[in-house]
Amino acid sequence: MSCNSQGKYYSPIGIADKTDEFKELDQWTALESKISIDDYTRVGDSIFCGEISCNIGPMEGVDASTFKVWAGSQYAKDKNKVYYPIEIPCIDYTDCGVCFCGKYTVERANPETFTYLGKDYATDGIHVYYRGILIGGADGSTFEVIDGPEEFFFARDSRNVYVHNRLFKEADPTTFHYDKNDSRNIHRDFDPRLIIGDKSKEWMFTPPYTIEEVKKE
Repeated sequence: MSCNSQGKYYSPIGIADKTDEFKELDQWTALESKISIDDYTRVGDSIFCGEISCNIGPMEGVDASTFKVWAGSQYAKDKNKVYYPIEIPCIDYTDCGVCFCGKYTVERANPETFTYLGKDYATDGIHVYYRGILIGGADGSTFEVIDGPEEFFFARDSRNVYVHNRLFKEADPTTFHYDKNDSRNIHRDFDPRLIIGDKSKEWMFTPPYTIEEVKKE
């Protein structure tokens, strides 16, 4: 299904969103025709990423027969590549608007070994990615996500601690931790404060990036 074969306001009917149904499986799920998962939609042998309207065409170079999605992660793959909605441009026409995936190929990722780790992190065992972007220097063989509440996006490998895709250079990766029972934690919907620490220091973390050293208890 090419862009030229679609009408200006092409939108397929009978599409079923199965994201919630497969989200708890924590595994790759094949995308069947007329099914949508994480805004990936298969129509026949075409895969769309984002909204389907305003004559937006399907993803290019995708093998629909092997296309799979890790529901709830926004990562997808086929036998050749790994995908993520890295850039989502939006176009507003006079009488039609659409947001779609403009850049979606995950750099240097091996689809055979690629797995989702949680909290938007993923790895192929060598490279590590955050929201589809390669984290330079991260070690995929030792990389792990650190448990914490919803707003807690910390991870580590054998050399470093990361917050989102940034290095937290001050922290020792071996002893870095978050204690959910620390009485200094403040759990508020819009302004949480979390205590993190390692063998020698402690910090107050204010999502998404603010980290301030506090007196160690």
